[in-house]
Amino acid sequence: MIVNWNAKATKPFIQPESWQNLPKGDDYCQALRQTLMPWMPKILGHQVLKIGGLSGEVNTNLPMHHQIILSEKITPNLTALCDAKVSLVQSSLTEFPFIQKEINAVFLMNTLNFAQDPHQILRESHRVLADDGWIFIALFNPLSPLILKRKMGDYPLRHYPAWRVIDWLSLLNFEVIEKCPIATQNKRTTICSPLTLIIAQKRTYPLTLNPEKVRSKIPVFLDAFHIPPNQRPFFLSVRNGFVIGLFTIVKGFQTLFFFFGKFA
Repeated sequence: MIVNWNAKATKPFIQPESWQNLPKGDDYCQALRQTLMPWMPKILGHQVLKIGGLSGEVNTNLPMHHQIILSEKITPNLTALCDAKVSLVQSSLTEFPFIQKEINAVFLMNTLNFAQDPHQILRESHRVLADDGWIFIALFNPLSPLILKRKMGDYPLRHYPAWRVIDWLSLLNFEVIEKCPIATQNKRTTICSPLTLIIAQKRTYPLTLNPEKVRSKIPVFLDAFHIPPNQRPFFLSVRNGFVIGLFTIVKGFQTLFFFFGKFA
């Protein structure tokens, strides 16, 4: 499989309904669950959105949050996941039925690998995410042997390098917090592991300048004078002493020339 450079595919793609429909799907699901668990306490807020059936089946163990599974189809495996804390919504994956900044975390567990328009999915994720909300993106690693596959089971597959998805996220004002490969079945994690996880946060910067955060206009070589002496590195103290000494000598010569010129 050749890595795709055009974001939107010309042909429609089908999202897998379950990890069990993919070769080694259960191993991928288990590996993602274990990798995500340490990050779950960082999610603040109440609403968590899981996009696609693959995301819905990754158990994140969030008892204090309301989880929403967004899927194009209502299937028995997703219906079985529903309870008081888990809801299932049928909708297009390119137009989320939610208002802006309503969701606190979005999960895209290999959803982009089976998406016709990954750009639009990321744009919609950005729209519904609250400020400082989290986005978790899993991808099949194109550096692994999976690069040779055009399909996973019966589903056409698209590969994206992690750096490309990170570039898309940066354009949407996301700050990437973590990028790590994921191995399955307790194997050693390498650059050729089958999965890659990208974790990012939505950042919102003010449109007007905050005077307290505007950088000083003082030249760089003088800016260190504002650091307390007991906190200055040694090389800064030496440099500052040299600058002060040179400045004193120049001012001294100026004073001498002034007096000699006045009484000559």
